[in-house]
Amino acid sequence: MNRQNIATPVSLQVQFRHMPKSRPIRQLVRQQANRLGKFDLQGARCEVVIDETHHWNKGGIFRVSVRLSVPGQRLYVASCEEESGSHEFLYSAVRTAFEEIGRQLKKQRRRSYRRKVAELAA
Repeated sequence: MNRQNIATPVSLQVQFRHMPKSRPIRQLVRQQANRLGKFDLQGARCEVVIDETHHWNKGGIFRVSVRLSVPGQRLYVASCEEESGSHEFLYSAVRTAFEEIGRQLKKQRRRSYRRKVAELAA
């Protein structure tokens, strides 16, 4: 059975600030957000802001912020910053931000599992 069929889709909103909209970047964000579906996040909303700022001696600086809100749970936030105007670094920043959200979700799942085991043992 294909794992992607099991995953629940996450409601996604992507904003580009100070840079033109990019279809490949939007597809990468969608792909990364779909990977979060393996955590069974029903009713989750994911807001991604991709911002490019210009520094006078460094060139473009990409900042990717991800906010994942799950009803009845915590708000998960991650951001990543890359100091180059190259799109390869933007792809890396997107992946890194979503990896951080994934780490937070795994940590929360482990805590929840330990809590349930402790309740059953008591």
